[in-house]
Amino acid sequence: MAAKKRVLLVANKWWECDPLMFVLLNDSARPFDKDSHTSILGWPKPLNHPHKRPPKIAQPPPHPPSISAVPRAVFELPATAVEVWCISNLLEKYPDKTIFQSSSEVKAHYLPNIFAGLQVDFVIAFGTAGYPSEETQNGGVVVGSRIFMHNGHPNGENKHSNWQKGPFDSILESGISSDDFNQITKIETSPKPAVMNRFIVPPLNPAQPAKLIAKHDFVGLGTVNVTDYSEYEEKDREALDAFAGKYEISKAKSMETTHGLIRVQSEAPFIFISGITDRVGHFAEEVKDRPYAQNTTAAHNAGIVAAWMLPRIDELFS
Repeated sequence: MAAKKRVLLVANKWWECDPLMFVLLNDSARPFDKDSHTSILGWPKPLNHPHKRPPKIAQPPPHPPSISAVPRAVFELPATAVEVWCISNLLEKYPDKTIFQSSSEVKAHYLPNIFAGLQVDFVIAFGTAGYPSEETQNGGVVVGSRIFMHNGHPNGENKHSNWQKGPFDSILESGISSDDFNQITKIETSPKPAVMNRFIVPPLNPAQPAKLIAKHDFVGLGTVNVTDYSEYEEKDREALDAFAGKYEISKAKSMETTHGLIRVQSEAPFIFISGITDRVGHFAEEVKDRPYAQNTTAAHNAGIVAAWMLPRIDELFS
């Protein structure tokens, strides 16, 4: 029997991974076979969830080691083994502060632990993001295959994050074909919505209705080396301007920090899934006042999309 293909579903923060896992383990949320009365995804083994948050520490030890690199869960499908990972779990020797947990440099140092071992055959970057438009898509989900990274501190001005590997200010393509992308993202096949009806409405400026926005050539923009949230409005605008100076701005559909760091770890076929929390430039009024509710609903909805795409990804390798 041929070995199963290795699929990595990599979430950024723990508060993004927890709603994802809720969906992946909930038979009311994930795809369910009505004939056999069983979940299409089955029950994962191993299962390392829920994951206890570590005690808070004041300062990291010198050259802090990573916690053991283990996935949150592994789902065995007919042709694939889907590993669910959370980057936050690798950074638990660091203080739970933005400057450490949001450091592109720190994340990039530990990400290879996830990709180590057997060959990786498919990669999904998962997280929450802003939408680069004045039109609200809050609660919606964007899926694309291309990445564009912009260095928010190119001259090493941020001592907490100075990742310089890049590539910056150019589009990174994915190895997934347009036909395969369409196959895995056309998850709503009934005239009466069954997948998007599982979305939860975020409290602040929600889209009416929230949609799945998916296209092969959609681009996820990433602002890296920014650890101070107060800088994001300025630095995200810089990233948008850098993209618009070279490419069609309408293709930019997601703005966050980490999809690109995940993408450069492997040349396997790649997609990103972004749960939309706010319009770029409107974080203060659309996330800041109710961060738990806004972030959790966006991550949950992205989890719905991920869960229903996994069997279709498995079919690619059947």
